[in-house]
Amino acid sequence: MIRLSIRRPVAVAMAYLAVALLGAFAWRNIPIELLPDTQLPRLTVTGTWRGASPETVEAFLTSPMEAVIQQVRGVERILSESYEDQGLGTARIEVEFNRDTDMDFVRLDLSERLATLEEELPPGVSRVNVQPYVPREFETQAERAFLRYTFTGPYILEALREHLDERTVPELTQLEGVALVNLFGGRERLIEIELDEDKVNALGLTPDVVWQRISDLDLVREAGVVRAGGREWTVTIQNRPSSAAEIRTAVVSMEGGKLVRVTDVARVRDTFEDARSHYRIDGRPAVAFTIIKEIGANAVRVADRVKQRVEELGRTNPPGTDMILDEDQSDDIRRQLTDLRFRALVAAGVIFLVLLAFLRSFRSAGVVFATIAFSVLIALNLIYFGGLTLNLLTLMGLAMGFGLIVDNSIVVLENVFRRWQGGEEPVSAAEKGSRQVVL
Repeated sequence: MIRLSIRRPVAVAMAYLAVALLGAFAWRNIPIELLPDTQLPRLTVTGTWRGASPETVEAFLTSPMEAVIQQVRGVERILSESYEDQGLGTARIEVEFNRDTDMDFVRLDLSERLATLEEELPPGVSRVNVQPYVPREFETQAERAFLRYTFTGPYILEALREHLDERTVPELTQLEGVALVNLFGGRERLIEIELDEDKVNALGLTPDVVWQRISDLDLVREAGVVRAGGREWTVTIQNRPSSAAEIRTAVVSMEGGKLVRVTDVARVRDTFEDARSHYRIDGRPAVAFTIIKEIGANAVRVADRVKQRVEELGRTNPPGTDMILDEDQSDDIRRQLTDLRFRALVAAGVIFLVLLAFLRSFRSAGVVFATIAFSVLIALNLIYFGGLTLNLLTLMGLAMGFGLIVDNSIVVLENVFRRWQGGEEPVSAAEKGSRQVVL
């Protein structure tokens, strides 16, 4: 009996220590976000076509995208909308999936299928985007950029955007936790091809034939699938012209054993699209980019990685340029966590003083206070191993739970104390008293 009574408290103490250490580990490694993970079995697909009417968008953009989306496994429902706003035709498609669908795989599969479709869409259609569905209640916060930078300097917009395209964006996209980097401002590169009608007719060609030969230069095709163990990779072949010179030398046809190239029937100009907005800081041109983090990634750690990498890349930026951090959502998270820590310490102190005044015993107050601490640690373990994040809702829930834990602890302690005062052994009073009010 003596050996048993010694081993039992030791086992309980070891169990409490294990929970405490595991809770401390969970606290340091739980992903931190401003809002909870809103990844639902829905995706939003959007595509734009400047100057197109809703009817044209419906026929030549929305319908082809719907046909591709229907081929994706797990699709339950497709809702599409085609409209025009200030000269910009837009196709917006909401895709609903089965609840047991792997959304990460589906999003990747859908993006690859739509990338292949883009080669067949009419000229002028902007890039088709696939984004997670965001409930209306979270739209205001979701629309805020996680990180937003402005890049400005004594250069033309095209030069600033080209530097970000070639240097900054590829580096940031490779960082752990970064899902996407969006560029804003400047004019995208545009290849203009102006056919010479007389030369085309003299050679017996048609504009459709010339266009088909040029389109064949931009090849993006799925070549197959590579499987290893339980993983699967899609192999894609890409062959795209990198300059206007390659388009000029492309072969259109052969007439009498002589090659007819694009430059023989058309003028090719390497230019930029028409400007639709101007962004300046202190009279200097500027472009901007935003960072979208992966769902479930630790917002604070991702922000630190991005800011550190941007600082390192600043050494290679053109002379006279500035990289300005405009928006940093991690600052709000840090501020709220700091405020929460302060409030938690104040609340803990007040709770202990109230318990001490009510119970009139440091030992009893310490038991109740330890119960609160271990309950929080257990909750952190459940959050971490359940794949959840620390955000406004989970932190609010923990804070609201303090009062319930205090009440429950006092009820259990009072019942144990009453049985002990009635003459029961301490161990028996603790066990039976807790079991009696466990519900």
